[in-house]
Amino acid sequence: MRKKLFRFYRIAAAILLLVSLVLMQEPAAAEQERPDIWRVSPRLAKVENPIMADASSLTTGKSLYLRECRQCHGETGKGDGSMAAFLGKKVANLTSPEVLGQSDGTIYTKIRTGRAPMPGFKNSLAKEEIWHLINFIRSGFGHKGNSSDAGRNTASNADDQSGEKAHNELFKKSEFPSAQACGACHQQIYREWSVSRHAFAQISPTFLAYQATLVKLTKGTLGDFCERCHTQVGMFSGEPILTRNSNRSKVALEGITCVVCHRVPEAYGKITGRFPLEPGDIKNPIYGPRKGDELRRVFDSHRDNPPRTHREARLLEQVSQPGFCARCHDVRLVNGIRFEDLFSEYKQTPAAEKGWTCQGCHMGPTPGVFSEYPPASAAIVRGEKTRPARRTNHMFPGPDSSVVHPGIFPINPEAQEFATPEEWLSFDVEAGWGTEKFENSVAKDAEFPGIWADPEERKAAREIIDQQLALLAENRARATTLLRNGYGLGEVRILEKEDGLKFDIEVKNLTEGHSVPSGLIAERNVFLQVTVTDAGGAALFRSGDLDPNGDVRDIHSLYVHNGAIPRDEQLFNLRSPILAGTIHGGEREQVIPANYSLNPLIFMRPADTPAVLFGGIRDLRLQKKSIEALGNRWANYSVDPERLTGRKPYRINIKLVAGQLPPHLINAIAGAGFEYGLSARAIGDKLVDLYRVLWERDVIVE
Repeated sequence: MRKKLFRFYRIAAAILLLVSLVLMQEPAAAEQERPDIWRVSPRLAKVENPIMADASSLTTGKSLYLRECRQCHGETGKGDGSMAAFLGKKVANLTSPEVLGQSDGTIYTKIRTGRAPMPGFKNSLAKEEIWHLINFIRSGFGHKGNSSDAGRNTASNADDQSGEKAHNELFKKSEFPSAQACGACHQQIYREWSVSRHAFAQISPTFLAYQATLVKLTKGTLGDFCERCHTQVGMFSGEPILTRNSNRSKVALEGITCVVCHRVPEAYGKITGRFPLEPGDIKNPIYGPRKGDELRRVFDSHRDNPPRTHREARLLEQVSQPGFCARCHDVRLVNGIRFEDLFSEYKQTPAAEKGWTCQGCHMGPTPGVFSEYPPASAAIVRGEKTRPARRTNHMFPGPDSSVVHPGIFPINPEAQEFATPEEWLSFDVEAGWGTEKFENSVAKDAEFPGIWADPEERKAAREIIDQQLALLAENRARATTLLRNGYGLGEVRILEKEDGLKFDIEVKNLTEGHSVPSGLIAERNVFLQVTVTDAGGAALFRSGDLDPNGDVRDIHSLYVHNGAIPRDEQLFNLRSPILAGTIHGGEREQVIPANYSLNPLIFMRPADTPAVLFGGIRDLRLQKKSIEALGNRWANYSVDPERLTGRKPYRINIKLVAGQLPPHLINAIAGAGFEYGLSARAIGDKLVDLYRVLWERDVIVE
């Protein structure tokens, strides 16, 4: 009897376990996030469907639905497709009144732009195809009366291009596909790239003004030396060196876009961005870290109707090697000065000896720490994820942050569709336009510019802005992690505390791959802010504090130069100054490095004393102050006895601060003007706001 009872309990326990496992499966789908409210601009919502919902249109629409939408939205449109459970958010039920009650223009806009996890089809479906798709959704999943026929063509246009022909026409306007075309399948990679420093390379108003200033100083002989790294597509295509971004092609404006790395057919060395790209539309081969086995599998599974993507993936081993980055991150000016020395530094470091790569630290899961890439799907093709493989992160966080309006950057097709850059510039983010708090308190007689007069436009725009701000914050958080993995505060030594106060502070380079700061070290402020206070809180000593413009108190501070405030004689700053030879001998610091002649013949020319032969550069040199890999520097401080009050204990507050550009540089390049409606003051203030404290420590001196 006891054995039977024991068997009964075992069976019951097994059944209970099985039931619990089944029940655990259900909440997994139920716990998916509900999609956020997705507002569309009222202007775009009013766009009318020009395609008659006849039998031909419905047949075309159904074919498109089965090919592009079924995997997520399901056979009957109820949001229960095979991929629906893996997308993190509930897939829209196309049979619901919430969907079918929307205007054709609203659905059309959402299909074109997408919103994660739904991809946008702007670059993979022709406009006519989207209208056919909408006709099928209304006919197949709803009722014919759901959408007004007002303004529609009375008959289907017999001259409508096929989807394939329209797709080909789309790319005749450019020699290269846009990153947004790649993003249709590579959604996560596109999202990461869209907020990266690579995507910002050509948008950056400070770069554009910097380059324009150099071109002016050299009477144009600088050429495209800077521009060819920041918009390789633009220079390859013969665009003007100096022109407004609004005049550039879409792909050129994307800066270091997908094709810049993945349309390079062979390995190149340190050539400062001057290398050929393979032109062609989205179907042309791409080059990457793996052979195209997975791509061939995807095409085999869609043999009857292949997806509109690159037909072949070819292995380019260099794309995974540090030498690939050296093409732009090892910069020598025409006179031989090493303006950016990253790759040359790397080759002499412990990281190089261990075989660590740039990509391993800057494209891995933890910024600044060499690690293996986690396996993940690289693309979603027609609703199906590709097989997981080692995948890099394309966000490339760094010390720089965007200073332009969030409606313009990150690069976002939904934002581009919603408003022009000029319209975004007039949208006041800081005032809270579109937020519930602002809209509930706005005065009835308040006036707004252009499209923003409609409160519904402001609310829809705010949804996009909030997404943009969240992505910028994510990038900045990863960048802070990167910098904290590169810099450290070491030991603090108290050397004297009776006859005055003397102490040393150690600043460390925690990386094994290159010096810190890196990149544009001539204009990279990384400094210590040190404050000594007594027991009553009175400030006895300061170093590293900022002048009213946000500059440290060095010789470039306009306030120091004008004698309004004293120079910070004990400033510890890792910025590496450019030293220029003077006509009368000696050297002086120079803000902008340009090898232009000091005599009346004002043009850029090669030095008459080649650095290779003379072992150095006569007229211009970079005084390198950065810290070598795993090295350290000591900052020395001394507080005179007469400045001490005797009210002990004294408190030494230490902050290691990192900034991207000093405000005095903005003053130096302001003559060229700035894009996106920005003034020198606005950019300078933004740069000060973007200073970040990497580490802070308090030391008590009894």
